[in-house]
Amino acid sequence: LKVIRYNGGIEYLMRKIERLVRGRRSCEFGIALLVGVVNIFTANNTVAIVIAGPIAKDLAKRYDVTPARSASILDTTSCIVQGMIPYGAQILSAVGLAGAAAVSASEVMKFLCYPYALALCLLASILFFRGNRNRSCGTS
Repeated sequence: LKVIRYNGGIEYLMRKIERLVRGRRSCEFGIALLVGVVNIFTANNTVAIVIAGPIAKDLAKRYDVTPARSASILDTTSCIVQGMIPYGAQILSAVGLAGAAAVSASEVMKFLCYPYALALCLLASILFFRGNRNRSCGTS
């Protein structure tokens, strides 16, 4: 964690992502991109959230994304990426459980369903979520 910050990796990534952010929706995509890239490099979703969390909090505050929504995007994206990278714990566990069958990570990855379904749900949530609305239960 200190090495990444010391060498400027986080600042570089933050600058690149901030150039893409123009509003609430692009901020949500930026938060997802940020934690996804960090997860790819660390291969650990908890570490990715810890690293990206403060930056996502700052972005969310500037672009009116609620803290709960920002946290949800961070968590969901880290789960998606962690489930898809061939050197992630989930894929390596599946390969290990195959044991003597000598299955490779690429062979396991073509049968994944959950990360892809979760990615579609997150994408739909970002594209179609209109923000907090004042909803009533039918009573005036």
